Amino acid sequence: MPQPAHRALRQRARIEDRDALVRAAEAAFEAGDHEAARDLARRAVEAADQAAARIGDDAGEGREVAGNVRASARRLFALASLYADKPEDALQAAQEAARIAQAAGAMRELALAELALSEIVRSQGDNIEGLRWAQRARASAMRASDPPTLRSVLADFALLLGRLGDGERAREAFAQAIALPAAGQPPMRAFRVLLDAANTHRFAGRTTEALTLCDRAEELARDARLGVAWPLLAVRIATYVDLGAVDVAGDLLDAHPIAPDAPAWKRAQRLALEATIALAGGERPEVVEHVAGQGLALHGVDSPSRLALGLVRAQALLVRGRADEAERIAVEVVSQASKGANRALAAQAMALAARATTRPEAALLRWLGAFALGVNGVSVRVEHEAIAALSNEPDPIGSMARTGLNVVRERLLDRAPEDMRATLKRSLRAVETRVASARQQRRVEVDTALSPEVLRAKEQVGLFGSSPPLLRAIVAVARASKGDTSLVITGETGAGKELFARLAHRLSTRGDGAFVAINCAAIPEPLLEAELFGHERGAFTGAERSRPGLFVEAQGGALFLDEVGEMSRAMQAKLLRVLEEREVRPVGGNKARKVDVRVLAATHRDLAGMVASGAFREDLYYRLATVTTRVPSLRERPEDIPVIARAILARDESMQSKRLDVPALTALSEHGWPGNVRELSNVLRLAATLVDGNMISGDEVREAIRSTAMRVIERTERPLEETSVAALRARHRAELREIVGRAIAAADGNKLRAARALGISRQGLYRILAEIGS
Repeated sequence: MPQPAHRALRQRARIEDRDALVRAAEAAFEAGDHEAARDLARRAVEAADQAAARIGDDAGEGREVAGNVRASARRLFALASLYADKPEDALQAAQEAARIAQAAGAMRELALAELALSEIVRSQGDNIEGLRWAQRARASAMRASDPPTLRSVLADFALLLGRLGDGERAREAFAQAIALPAAGQPPMRAFRVLLDAANTHRFAGRTTEALTLCDRAEELARDARLGVAWPLLAVRIATYVDLGAVDVAGDLLDAHPIAPDAPAWKRAQRLALEATIALAGGERPEVVEHVAGQGLALHGVDSPSRLALGLVRAQALLVRGRADEAERIAVEVVSQASKGANRALAAQAMALAARATTRPEAALLRWLGAFALGVNGVSVRVEHEAIAALSNEPDPIGSMARTGLNVVRERLLDRAPEDMRATLKRSLRAVETRVASARQQRRVEVDTALSPEVLRAKEQVGLFGSSPPLLRAIVAVARASKGDTSLVITGETGAGKELFARLAHRLSTRGDGAFVAINCAAIPEPLLEAELFGHERGAFTGAERSRPGLFVEAQGGALFLDEVGEMSRAMQAKLLRVLEEREVRPVGGNKARKVDVRVLAATHRDLAGMVASGAFREDLYYRLATVTTRVPSLRERPEDIPVIARAILARDESMQSKRLDVPALTALSEHGWPGNVRELSNVLRLAATLVDGNMISGDEVREAIRSTAMRVIERTERPLEETSVAALRARHRAELREIVGRAIAAADGNKLRAARALGISRQGLYRILAEIGS
């Protein structure tokens, strides 16, 4: 053999010997020891460069071999640097690997270097550039005409597509890769193709395909005697957890213990799986948090495992009620996972952050984010959970999510193994129920959250109870109280509308001013105007002195008009004028007075319906009902009855020594309370008189309820039982005297004008005056 040929062969042999360092670096990288892989790859780069420098320009084949080794060493150094959090070194080394491979015409290594560049730039947030490099890698691998390399590149390209959110193209690329012959491909790379495909199918919800690929990978590893049982086991267990088969996953994990001196990444992954299974199986969250903490305490844990452990720990914290801490950890995981382009993990973390937050607007945005991250097969279980959560939102989001929920659920079930579909269905329903319950609970918490100021005012005005309906009404009144607009409080008779009005006043900027109340239904129409606006002396019969009126008395404060719906339309018109002009003119007076009063109104009637029927003025309704709040009836909040009953007993001196036994409280809770708190107070007062001692029993309460109900019926059926004809005539004369007196006062004593205002003749007016004795 000629001397130059011998020299070229020896040079090639030396270069191939350097390839051992590359293989060692690749093995360390596959094992997750990135620092060791980086050191070995650096040594391989130095050795390959030294060997390549001894090759002459005429040694074309040797130059290609050298290019392969030099590029491969730099590619591994780049990837190890990336996972060791040294992205600048990673990018430079990968660029050098691609340049060397291209110059040497080493298309196989060029494809792998370009794929490394794709992963590096993607980790820096440039997904578009990352996909561009991946496409170039695929093209280079096809030009290399090397099926084993093309198989590896297609698999990695598919894995990248899946992480980037293109689940369908990832499935197609994996199908192409697996269809290529594995002959000539190193067993470890062939195993990784199957394992990565199984993991991608798992995230996409294609659990049947995932388990089938796990079986193929297990067969390959057994035939090639690969020590890769743990990575395969981890994917299989995670798939069973996704299917809801937690018991199967737990048994499989228990059947495969690991050595105490196993690498940190393996111990961390096992602890993450233990914590996940424990949490899904209903184990106490303290135990789950402890297991996750053990994993996080390990030295040298790789970033993906650390993030997964942090996510499980955050889930345990949320179950324990430590939502703020869970939210903080979840947001950190979202940030870190996004930097590494781990979209599936970012989707899980975003969903957890959505569950943990107490802010409705943040929850909505995070669920939308989780859906966007999990969609298209990237993390289909997160996609399902996000759609389930969004289905509770108002339309149009809610309606679209409800439609999509059925589609996603059926797709997951169709892609699951037939013998596990029932288990998966229960798991999916459990997720939907949990999300709906959490959403409802969050709404209740937000709707019923009371500040210390509101809590103090609530106690001061005498509003007792802590039921969600009551607290929601209090929150609504507290919000309305901040402005100076009119407020209408609706609710049944006896529900406590005046207490809510007092609460609104106390929380307002006028809280130090007067609170003046009047029941519009309890005062005859002729007197109501004088009561509200005041009157001058002699304005009508009995007006022996001037009175300022309630509007003036409430100056700077609030005037509460109870049962405002009972006003006549004439009175409504006068009230509207005062509200619009902000001044009152007393009956019999000729001088108006400016007033600064906030009007609070209450009614048990449907004012909007009265407007529609013409019984209530529309303009006055909109002037009064700037804000409307409904007070819940007592039967809507039965859990408040015990505390209200005890408060009623405590504030009445004649009943302070009385107590209610358990049967009495039961009897109170079983009654419907049509008369609300007012009826409850009357029942307790009557029950207290029926007992000799201090303990009110259920018998006394039931007797008091029956007696009170009978009195209401009797009053309704015989309203005039105790009214004589003489009493009726006296009341008629008094009201007539009032009407005539006011008419004369309004006409400044001119009886002709007063008669015309009353719609009678002057002689008719004189006859009435003679009849009533004026």
